[in-house]
Amino acid sequence: MEKHDKDHMNFLKIFFNSMMRSLKFETIGQKSFNQANAHSLDAHNIKVWPGFDSRLIMKESGALLNIDVCFKVIRTDTALKYMEETKQNAERRNQDGQEAIQQIMTGCTVVTKYN
Repeated sequence: MEKHDKDHMNFLKIFFNSMMRSLKFETIGQKSFNQANAHSLDAHNIKVWPGFDSRLIMKESGALLNIDVCFKVIRTDTALKYMEETKQNAERRNQDGQEAIQQIMTGCTVVTKYN
């Protein structure tokens, strides 16, 4: 196999992805996270998932694997509880609770657990 061959690149991508699955990394977007090694910060209702962002690039000298460290911060309380707290805080300040919820939840990603 030539080092500039597309089959070589595909093989390396498949091999790398299978290694990540065997190490129990979860892919979210283009990044991989290890939920099993998450750190809980109970006082703040969050978990921090360690992970990485990897890129496989072909260069003149061969394949280059670039790995960057990243983290995913996950809230441990429910979206409903978060919206209820937001509404209560807004009403204490004599603001519209529904508008406050809309402002704070717009653009947020909600991760669900299925039974």
